[in-house]
Amino acid sequence: MAEPILTVEHLIKAYGETPVLDDISFAVKPGEVIVVVGPSGCGKTTTLRIIAGLETPDEGRVILNGQDVTDSEPNKRDVNTVFQNYALFPHMTVAANIGYSLKLKKRPKDEIKKAVDDALALVQLSGYGKRMPAELSGGQRQRMAIARAMMKKPEIYVFDEPSANLDMYSVEALKNLMRELKSEGHTIIVAEHRLYY
Repeated sequence: MAEPILTVEHLIKAYGETPVLDDISFAVKPGEVIVVVGPSGCGKTTTLRIIAGLETPDEGRVILNGQDVTDSEPNKRDVNTVFQNYALFPHMTVAANIGYSLKLKKRPKDEIKKAVDDALALVQLSGYGKRMPAELSGGQRQRMAIARAMMKKPEIYVFDEPSANLDMYSVEALKNLMRELKSEGHTIIVAEHRLYY
């Protein structure tokens, strides 16, 4: 039986006097898809932010590949997060947004172009590379954010309400993309307020 790739142990988190997480624990095996469902304000995003290293729990631990990463920086974790607000660079083209992490790593231009073109094809946005994010629909921006996350080739993808504000076509495309990522062996954690998967 495979060891968990991710273990969350006894997370407790409060913002001021408001408790958000109260002793949350779970484990995820490699290649699994886990969907966390609950209403707005129940702590889904806080849990994902702790896993990604963007928040620190008041108590508890995050263990990734057998190592305690609770206090590690986000860039030290093999986790990539796609948030509901996309966090795109509005002044950059679609292609520049997607290839940005490879540019920071000083990869050759032809390698970046190929990786970006492949990612755009996978998220059904071929031919959109020269557009600006503002020219895309909400569903297209979500898929663009996923393509950007794919550049890092993480073991774990974390999606925060990825279907929010998407039409049914885009939700179906998103589901197909997640199936593709799973078939490649990636682990996926999704937070949603309704169950689509």
